[in-house]
Amino acid sequence: MRIMWGTTALACCAGAVDLLTFKELGGAFAGIITGNVVTAASGKWIAALTAVAGFGAGAYAWAVTFRSRRTLGLIAELVLLVVVAVGWIGTGTRPDLSGQLVLLALAGIAMGGQSAMMLGLHPNTTYMTGVLTTSLHDLATGRRDTFVTALRQIGALAIGAAATAMLLVVSRPFAPVLAVLLLITAIFLLPVEMRNGRH
Repeated sequence: MRIMWGTTALACCAGAVDLLTFKELGGAFAGIITGNVVTAASGKWIAALTAVAGFGAGAYAWAVTFRSRRTLGLIAELVLLVVVAVGWIGTGTRPDLSGQLVLLALAGIAMGGQSAMMLGLHPNTTYMTGVLTTSLHDLATGRRDTFVTALRQIGALAIGAAATAMLLVVSRPFAPVLAVLLLITAIFLLPVEMRNGRH
C-alpha cells in the first residue's frame, strides 16, 4: 500500500513539474521527451533542447551515482526542486528568459533523476505513454490490474498538473512548492527496502 501511494505521489509530482515548466518556463516539458520533440518543431527549440538535455543528464547522472540508493537519489531530486522553487520565488515568479532556461534545466535534471530511480519498478511515475500502452495491451489479454494502476498514475499526473495550474492563478509563489511537498511525501511513503534498492 505504501509503495502504491508513494509512486502515485511521484506521478503527481511529475505532473506538477511538467505543468510549471510548460506554462511558465519556456514552453517545454521537464519530463516528457516526446512532447518536447513536437515543441521544438513548433519553434520553441531552445527550451525543448534545454529540457531534453537536462532530462538526459539527470537520468545518466542518477543511474551512475545513485544506482541502488533510491532514497539518496530522491533526496537529490528534492534538492533540485527546492532550488527551482527558491529561484521562482526569488525572481518574483516572473523569471526572464535566461532564468526560465536555468530553472527548466534544473527541473529537467530532477525529472530525469526520478525516471532513473524508478526504472524497473512498477508503476512508472513519468512515462505515461508506455504505461497506458502496456496496460491496454494487458487489459486486452485479460489482465485488469495493470489497467487500474495506469489509470491511477495518469490521474495522479493530471491532478498534480491541475493543482499547479490553480496555484499559478491563486497563489503564484507556491506553484513549485507543491511538487516539493509531493516528493517529500513520496520519500516518506516508500518503504526502506525500495529506497535502498532491495525490492
